[in-house]
Amino acid sequence: MKKYFTGLITLILLVVLSAVAKADDPFNILPSGLEYRDLRVGSGPAAHPGATAVIHFVGWLSDNGQRGKEIYNSRQERQPVSFVIGTEKVMQGWNQGVTGMQPGGRRMLRIPPELGYGAKAVDGIVPANAHLIFIIELLDLR
Repeated sequence: MKKYFTGLITLILLVVLSAVAKADDPFNILPSGLEYRDLRVGSGPAAHPGATAVIHFVGWLSDNGQRGKEIYNSRQERQPVSFVIGTEKVMQGWNQGVTGMQPGGRRMLRIPPELGYGAKAVDGIVPANAHLIFIIELLDLR
């Protein structure tokens, strides 16, 4: 019985430590200025321009690189969002940030204003020249 508990405690510690290590992983920075960090790597084909991404996401205004005020949560709305990667229908930060993800993956994006809404304010929710943070979960590729 003692061996069982020792093994269980070791397993719990490994899970906790791997989660802490993942949370402290550095961001990858693209030449465009987009920063991303994989929180969970999915499996299957990688997202690419022309594919339709089906996602859930949570978005925040950036507060010095940290999550500030939440601006939208598709899970609370119980409605995933879909878009064709590489089009002008979504912000460029999403086009670049979703590319390379695999279904089941979760990725944090830090999007500078020029890849987000730029100088446009959005309905009193997003101020002009806002830095944004998103956690995107790729549910499916079509």
